[in-house]
Amino acid sequence: MAKPIYAGSYNNRSGGGWKKVFIIIILIQVVLVGAYLVWSKGKKADDGEMDLPEPAMAEANFEPVPLELGPSPIIAVEASPEVQSAISDARSALDAGQLADAKKQLDAIVASTPDPEAIRLLGEVNMMMLKSSIPMQGKERYSIQSGDYLQKIAKKYNTTVALIKNMNGMQTDTIRAGAAVMVYNGDFSIRVSKGRNTLDLMAGDKLFKRYSVGTGKFGKTPAVEFKIVDKITEPTWTRFTDGKQIEYGDSENVLGTRWMKIVSDEHPEITGFGIHGTWQPESIGQQSSAGCIRMLNEDVEELFDLVPRKTTVIITE
Repeated sequence: MAKPIYAGSYNNRSGGGWKKVFIIIILIQVVLVGAYLVWSKGKKADDGEMDLPEPAMAEANFEPVPLELGPSPIIAVEASPEVQSAISDARSALDAGQLADAKKQLDAIVASTPDPEAIRLLGEVNMMMLKSSIPMQGKERYSIQSGDYLQKIAKKYNTTVALIKNMNGMQTDTIRAGAAVMVYNGDFSIRVSKGRNTLDLMAGDKLFKRYSVGTGKFGKTPAVEFKIVDKITEPTWTRFTDGKQIEYGDSENVLGTRWMKIVSDEHPEITGFGIHGTWQPESIGQQSSAGCIRMLNEDVEELFDLVPRKTTVIITE
């Protein structure tokens, strides 16, 4: 006789069989539930939904109070074929190291149309020319006299010590009588547009470089004429809510790496405003500050070295 598959009594064999059937049913249910979850997740992805953590979902459902942004910012439109061709020519000149030709072409383009790419390239070219040996309007050669020092020369030409050093590749403040240095006869001024959230560094009546900035929430940045009266590296911030001094490097210090205090002769009652850096790069390009002009740290450091005290700052709507 063949050996039975199951040993033991009939009752035991019957009970074991039902247990196996029950386990198989459970396994099938688990597989079906898993398959449904996989299908559901794929369906969400197909519909463009995102798996966001709960706090992010709450933030996404939050409806912020609308800001009064003032005049609409200038909307960039596609450049005409002529402008695109001119920009291409300027870029080719830049790539070939022909900075003077590139600048001439870009100055002409920017004077006729506010093309963003032309403006960006113009700023790049101007900074390269300023720090090179290539002549440009405003640059002069100065022969160092006995008794000169960098601060004295900077004051004479209405420029900064940092810019003199950058233009001449100097690592120290040491100078020698009879030597020559290149200087910039400072005619810089600053124009800030609240509507565009831009800061234009002007050389005379021409755009030198444009920076994207943050301005005051709800239009809090005053649209008046200021001038720079103080410049501080690694500034301490005085918290206006309680007057507490927050040292540079503290995570609560909102001033970034540089601070330039601005005041208005016509409106002396307007106080506490300045141009400063920020540790929140995402806030640039929008109305995001308590009223000051905020810049990327690398941008405010560059501007800080370019403009001297008493530089005019005109803020417009």
